Order: sequence, then C-alpha cells, then structure tokens
Amino acid sequence: MPVESSAAPSAFAWFADRYGKPTSAQEAAWPCIARGENILLASPTGTGKTFAAFLGVLDELVQLEARGELRETIHCVYVSPLRALSYDLEKNLREPLRELYGEKPPIRVELRTGDTTASQRARQFSKPPHILLTTPESLCVLLSQEKWLVHLSCVRWLIVDEIHALAENKRGAHLALSLERLAHHCGKLQRIGLSATIAPLDEVARFLVGTHGQCTTLDVSSSKKVKLSVHTPLRKNPYPEAGYTGQRMIRELGDLIRKHQTTLVFCNVRSGAEATTYWLRENFPDLADVIECHHASLERDVRRDVEDRLKRGELRAVVCSTSLELGIDIGSVDLVVMMSTPKGVSKALQRAGRAGHNIRSISRGILMATNVSDLVESCATVLLSRARQLDNVRMPECPLDVLAQHVVSMGCTERWKRTEALALIRGAYPFRDLDAEMFNDVLDYLAGGGASLRQRYSEVFGKIELDAEGFRTREGRVRREFLQNIGVIPNVGQVQVRLKNRNLGSVEESFIRQLNIGDVFMIAGRPVRLEKVTQMEAWVTRAEGALPTVPRWNANKMPLSNRVAQEINAFRNELRAGFSNGRKDLAKWVAQRLDCGRANAEIILKTHLAQHELSEIPTADFLLVEELDDEKQNALHYFFHSLIGRASNDALARVITRRLSESRGGNAIATPHDYGFVLTVARRQRFAEVELPKLLRLEGFDDALDEALRQSDMLKYHFRNAAQTGLMVYRNYFDRQKSVRKLQWSSEVIFNVLREHEPEHVLMREARRDALQTFIDAEGAREFLVAQASKPVRLRRVAMVPPLSFAMYATRIKEALLVEDPYETMERLYHQWWSEIENGPQPS
Repeated sequence: MPVESSAAPSAFAWFADRYGKPTSAQEAAWPCIARGENILLASPTGTGKTFAAFLGVLDELVQLEARGELRETIHCVYVSPLRALSYDLEKNLREPLRELYGEKPPIRVELRTGDTTASQRARQFSKPPHILLTTPESLCVLLSQEKWLVHLSCVRWLIVDEIHALAENKRGAHLALSLERLAHHCGKLQRIGLSATIAPLDEVARFLVGTHGQCTTLDVSSSKKVKLSVHTPLRKNPYPEAGYTGQRMIRELGDLIRKHQTTLVFCNVRSGAEATTYWLRENFPDLADVIECHHASLERDVRRDVEDRLKRGELRAVVCSTSLELGIDIGSVDLVVMMSTPKGVSKALQRAGRAGHNIRSISRGILMATNVSDLVESCATVLLSRARQLDNVRMPECPLDVLAQHVVSMGCTERWKRTEALALIRGAYPFRDLDAEMFNDVLDYLAGGGASLRQRYSEVFGKIELDAEGFRTREGRVRREFLQNIGVIPNVGQVQVRLKNRNLGSVEESFIRQLNIGDVFMIAGRPVRLEKVTQMEAWVTRAEGALPTVPRWNANKMPLSNRVAQEINAFRNELRAGFSNGRKDLAKWVAQRLDCGRANAEIILKTHLAQHELSEIPTADFLLVEELDDEKQNALHYFFHSLIGRASNDALARVITRRLSESRGGNAIATPHDYGFVLTVARRQRFAEVELPKLLRLEGFDDALDEALRQSDMLKYHFRNAAQTGLMVYRNYFDRQKSVRKLQWSSEVIFNVLREHEPEHVLMREARRDALQTFIDAEGAREFLVAQASKPVRLRRVAMVPPLSFAMYATRIKEALLVEDPYETMERLYHQWWSEIENGPQPS
C-alpha cells in the first residue's frame, strides 16, 4: 500500500479507516497498478474488485489535486457491458470522495451512456469529469467526434469490468478496436481488466492489452468460498405425477424461498423466468407481493425498481434469466438457485457468486435438476466447479461488420493512410490476423456499397472518400447518421407492452402477431390481457386469475460446454462398463462417482438401466443412432447420440439432412439438442447402418453446410444483423428507431441482389462467418467427424423412445408448438411415455 501523505488527503487512508485490512484481490492488484502495469484480475464477486482497480487511481487524483496539478480533463475511463454497473459504481466512488472533500468534491465522476441527455453531454464537454463511466457504444461515439479527442488524449487509466461478458462476442471485438484507438490518441494507457470467472487468463489478457501489449494476470479466484450443490425432488419416485418440466419443482423452490431471507433464482431463458415467477405467485399467494421477475426485455424502470427493492431487503425472491449474473449491486442474497443446469462451469460459479456478496460469507448455490438428464449434468457441473475447471471463452475473429463500423468512425476525425489504419486495427487482438486484401475489401464496400452496387447506388451506400493512399469519412449526412447507429446489438423487432401510461417491457413482434385481442399472456410474471396493437406497441390491462401464455424471446439458447459434455461422456462410459461387468453395487458407485446421494443415484441408475435394456448407453467411443418407427405420423425418427453441444449438432444435422435429401429425395426435418439431434424422415427415406459412414464423412462437409445455409433463412437473418452493424441498413433515422418490417424489407432486397450478383460481398462473408461461428459451431462438428472417422457407428431399432433420447424428442415437440403453452403438453407426453416403461428393468 502506498505511503500516505500527512499534508494531503489519501484514498488509502480513507480505505484503511473504513474497511481495515484489504482483501486478497486488493493486495495483489495495488502494487501492480502503482508500478503502471496492465493487469487482468480474476476474483469472485464480493472480493473488492472495484477498489482493487480504483483506489490507486483515486489516490493519484487526490494527490494531483492537493498539488494543484489536477487538469480539467478525463483521466480515467471505466467501461462496463451494463449501464446498471456504471450507475452502481458512480455511487460507490462518490462515497470516498464525499468523505474526503464534503458534498462538492473537486474530483468529478460522471456517467456517459445512451441515457445521457443532450444538455448533460454538452456540460460534460465543457467541464469534463475526471473519471468517466461508460459503455462500449458510448466510448465509440466519443472517439468518433474530433472535439472529444482533446479530452480523451489525456486518459491515463482504462478499466474494463466484467470483461468475460464482452470478450466472447462482437461487443468485445468492437471495444477492442476502441481501446487501440484510445491508446493511439493518448499514448501511454494503463489497462485494468476485471472478471469473476474467466478462462483462459492469458488469452483474455491479450484481448485486453492488444496484440502487442504486455499484461500481468492475477488469479485470486480461490479467495472466496463458493459452495455448489444439487437439489432434486425426484427422491425415491423418479417420475412423480407431473413429469418432465420444471413446473413440478415449484413447491420445493417455494420451500427454499421460505427458509431463506433473500433468494435469487436463475432460469436459462426469459420465458422460463416469466413462467417460474407466475407459478411461484400462484402456488404461494402469501409471497406473491415479494416475488418479482427480472430480465432484459422488461422496461429499465421496472428492472431498476426490482433491483432497488431487492437491495433494500423488501423482496424474498427475484427470478431472472441472465440479467443479474453480472456484478450489479443487489444487496445481500442468502441463496442462489439455478433452475436446471446453467450449461457450463463458469456460468454456474458466476451465478452462485451473487450470493454472500462479501469476502467473509460463503456463496451458496443450488442447481435444481428438473429431470434425470439434468440431474447428471448438474452433478457433472458441480464436480468440475469444485476443481475450477472453467469453460474457455471463444472470441469472434475479424468480424467484418464491426470493422466497417470502426473504419467509418476513424474517418470521422482524420484522414487515414491505408497502411497506418491497418496497423492500428491489427493491434486489436480479435483483428490480429486481418490481411490487407480483406481490409481493402471493407474499404471498397464502404466507398460505394461493393462491386454490384457501386455503379448505381454509390451515393446511397457510400460512407467514405477513398483513394489509393487512404480514406476519410464523408461529411454531413453520413456522419450524422453514423453517430445514431453505433453499436452491434441488432434490432430484432421488439413490441413495447404498455399498461396505461407505463411501459412494462417488450416482447417480440412475431409473438404478438400470433395473438388475438383478448388473449392473455405473461410479462414480469403477471398475466395481462391484450387490448390493442399498434405498429410497435401493445396495450394491455391486468388479468389476474387468468391462465396466460408464456412469451418466447428469440435469444440464443446457451450451449452445453465442452468440459461438461466430456464429464458426462466419462460417466456414461464407466457406467456402461459396470453394466457389462455385472457389477452389483452400482447404486453405491453412482452415488460416490457423482457425489449425489443414494436416492439420486438410484434414480440415475434406473433410467440408465432402462436405456441399457431398450437400446444401449451411448459413449464417446462410438456413435449410437436409434431408429423409431412412428406409426401415428407415418414417419421415422432417428436419434443421433452425438454429445457435442447444440451448436455443433446443429451444423452436423444440417449436413446430414442435406446429404439424405440428395440421396433419397424429399425433405427431412432435423431438431438439434445438446446431447444429439433427431432426424425425422419419411419411410421411403429409411437408411441402413452401412450407409451411415457416408452420411458422416468429412469430405465435402464445408460445401454441404454452405449449401444447407443457402437454402435456409439463417443466412438471411445473419445478413440482416451484419447489414445493421456494417451500416448498410440503418437502425435509426433522426433519433427514431426504424421499424423492423422496414429493416427486414430493406435488408432482404439487398440480400437477394448480393446473393445473385456478389455472393462474396464483405457483409455476405460476415453473415456466413457469424452463422458458422456463433449460431452454429461448424468447427465443433468438423472435429467430431474427424474423431468419428476411426470409430464405429451402431444403428439400433427401438420400439419406443429410450430414456436418453426423450430430451431430444421433447425438443422436437416443443419447437413444433406455436403460441400454445408447451408445459402442459410436455407433462402429458412424459407421463404417458414413462408409464410404458415403468414396469421395465429394475436396478440391482
């Protein structure tokens, strides 16, 4: 800790007086920051990361002010993925400044986000804050305006919070370019990254400091205890009257809420958070007023009201999706419950860390398994979390739409030589491998829209003035429109839900168009009745006591992590060997292997024994394919047990479907799942075991997948997103958001032109890259096929859906439903299904 000056205030002295001894994170970070090192700090929630990063910065500003050397400019920029984090930090930083200086401290801390008013923005320019708290998008807005570069050129410290939530997506690639540009303007820039759960540390450190930077990694993740456990109501009867879904967990969840002062409940999707909130209120009416819902589609004021009530201790439970995973200040939480597995170790630890929000308390998290497959997956997740086997972050590489946006931004402030701009861009780690040809293609697109559009539409699509040496962004309209369209989050068609004069949140346009006036649906966990629909607004009234439909949001489903999949495969392999060897104490072995208790072990064993008798237990040593003749639908279902995650299975299923259609004719329907996929075909498309290796061959995989994408709407969807980020189609005009129908029409017209005349257009390439690397995982499918080439394939005909195939089958049924609530269907289906095999084999 630096030595305090007796003649001047000291932030370190204030900290010692207020908190006493520093935490492990603070002890590790402060000396490195004092030496001017770039650092990446990995430390759990509640271990003092805020002051680990900021106290040295605050103290330096305090000393500058005492010496009369504090300049009226920005010294420190803090970037977070959520505005709410910046709101909390503003309060936390003002506390020491107020206690050091009184109500009007000379060191100013201010927010700059999309919510900042025009008058506030003007005041910030004339009297800039010393510490600026902002988001990736707002930082880019500032870097795009020449007048702001005077203030930004004085920045000494750059702090990126919750860096794991940025590194793995396009917002992170966008930010990485902003960081290199900021460093270009201010010279020496000390970078500090913060995260509770991140891996691999070295890779994320390079993301933080850029291709050529040096970074010290500090891992103090073991400084706080996190206790994860698995809870299930299955017990002795694995299949209670209500079968498959999480609805039957509500009674037990309510009991947990009663036993704890404050409980935070995580669901994997927003519709799950809505349904769980509704079920809790219906089953526990005495707690209805102290249970709330929280997710990103609810209005910001609704979310902040929930956060404030939670912080004040007024709520017993909040049910959320991913919206409260990050370090928003929500006060003291006693228990975190995860409704079904969070699909990865890092996410489980991140969520559990929201409980016991201080260094001394233990963070307690429960994974609540909703079915037997979920139970095994939850046990695997807990075992891996104890060993801190975190999931690796996958960063997007060279997203060309993001690059196009930043090229326009760079050209707003000066004229750039091509070589100098390319060198700066390659300094951003996600763009380290950008080649000159690809960069020139982006410049060519920005100069006139691309080869197929330039001749007739150069004035419409042209953004930059380009010559052989360099470029600069066109003045006037182009720059004004650009500043309104910065960012990578696409407009996906949200209809605002209004109750009288209050916005409750938003639902997707595709959902609302399927409802009729008078229909009841759910938002914020409460039923509302649809009264009127305008272009982008739905007017509702309360409908207490009515049975609502649960909205669906088209957010990507979280994929199963590779580590958890490998652990499940290892367990299956060992259990299969136990069955083959005739081991007698398998229930005891399962209880020890998964650390799940005798009752859970017997449930798991009974299910896998039924699988063993009806088919066989799939492992990573071979590919099991099961064939089921569905007489009611006059079709065949093939269950492919490829446990490689939903995104990889999506790619694999598209290729196999394509190949089968080519060889047999007709259409096949594939439904991907984390544990494999279901292929539904007509009887005339039936295939034999000997044909499977040909369907699974690696040769021609890329071409088959490319052709499958061309014949689907996926490429068109990703092009619409790329066209928005890449500035071909604007989201906003003159501060008004463009309607989604207009966006869809505009992007679809351009897509059709480019598909026919310029399929290698920059944004078409980006749409393919986005589809293959983010929505589906082509590389994961390719790796599976490489490994599978040396392994056997087994085709088994089954008389009914085997236990380990039911989750795949249920996914197929659910995705076929439209507005109908799928929960009742799933319960009935599961109960009917299990009753057929309930008298099957019993565990020894």
